[in-house]
Amino acid sequence: MTIDSNHSSIARPRAVIFDYGNVLCVPQQPSDVEKMAAVCHMPVPRFAELYWRFRLAYDRAELDGDSYWSSVIREESRALSPDEIARLIQLDGASWARPNQATLRGVERLRAAGIPLAVLSNMPLEVKDYILEHCRWLSAFQHLVFSCDVRLVKPDPAIYQECLKKLKLAPGEVLFLDDKPENVQAAVELGIHGTVFDAAENALEWMSQRLDLPPLVSTEAEPSLPAKSL
Repeated sequence: MTIDSNHSSIARPRAVIFDYGNVLCVPQQPSDVEKMAAVCHMPVPRFAELYWRFRLAYDRAELDGDSYWSSVIREESRALSPDEIARLIQLDGASWARPNQATLRGVERLRAAGIPLAVLSNMPLEVKDYILEHCRWLSAFQHLVFSCDVRLVKPDPAIYQECLKKLKLAPGEVLFLDDKPENVQAAVELGIHGTVFDAAENALEWMSQRLDLPPLVSTEAEPSLPAKSL
């Protein structure tokens, strides 16, 4: 699915910006949510509701790990021990650290073609620290823009401007991929070319067909990339 109200084409982007969650990594698994819910002694549906209720404030660094998880559990009129909070922070980080191998193969082809790459993600500090330690394949990206560092979250236009500043490029020179239509729409309204990421193969095929880019999807089976390298 493409959202591009600019009605213009981009023959070859000078950079490609990737969202992180559900794009570069696979979605959280049910078992991830179940483990965190168990630490909180909550039913999974209730836990999931509260997990997301405070998430943007956590992404924006208005809350740190302690205050975020304390806010979640406070809704149940309970408290968490320091060890429980530490366990939740670890489980949360690990739940976002599984690479999407299909996307990373496309990333490797873009990198081999000499196209600068960036990550633009809504992400809290503790999760950022976890993935930077465990996801060594992020070294493929020249620029990493995390909401917790700039205290802005998508779809605020200002966070896209922060990424463009790092790339030193105009909006019309870059392509942006995100799994949330509202985030892509906000980018497009700034003049960035965008496509909604629904599946790696679909997004990468669209990029290679629509743009002047090398093939990004292989028709042959390839070995999986190790989680800590690219």
